[in-house]
Amino acid sequence: MMVNPDEVNSEEAQEETAEPEDCGDVEASGEEDAPDPLEEALREAEEYKDRWIRLAAEFDNYKKRRTREFDALVQSASENLIRDLLPVLDSVARALEHRGDGDEDSEGYKEGVAMIMEGFPKVLQRRGLSEIEAAGQPFDPNYHEALMQMASEDHAEGLVMAVVERGYSLGDKVIRPAKVVVSGGSPGEASENEEDGEKESEARQS
Repeated sequence: MMVNPDEVNSEEAQEETAEPEDCGDVEASGEEDAPDPLEEALREAEEYKDRWIRLAAEFDNYKKRRTREFDALVQSASENLIRDLLPVLDSVARALEHRGDGDEDSEGYKEGVAMIMEGFPKVLQRRGLSEIEAAGQPFDPNYHEALMQMASEDHAEGLVMAVVERGYSLGDKVIRPAKVVVSGGSPGEASENEEDGEKESEARQS
């Protein structure tokens, strides 16, 4: 049987023309399945919004919880301090009872005052309060507040010669510096220092 070349060429031409039609269908279906960029962006924005709302709620709950814990801690510390001060308060009451009798020189009154002066500092010491050493120490502006400077035969220059008001620190923090009088050295040294200062001042002026 003889094959007509024209028929063969005609069939190949039909197959070639049919292939692009199939590719076109695939491309069209792919375009239809592609997500819309705007819808995708809106969906992501909604997810971020939900996350932000959850995080904000969690942070608000955390702040409230921390506030409650801090309030409970302060209340507990206050209760412990007041409990420690109750014996001192009892000593004050006993001393006042003897004073009310008009006998301030009685043994009961003196004993009550002594118990107060002994018990109260111990309570504060247990809470971390300590007295700042000042007398005879070198003047330190971090711990001492100089009220005046005086010449002294017994104290070298720069030493604390007298404490006017005691200072205290709570842990490592100074809550009240000691008010002190600082020695300026012996009167002879003080006058020499003044003369040296005057000479230096005159030298600068000249």
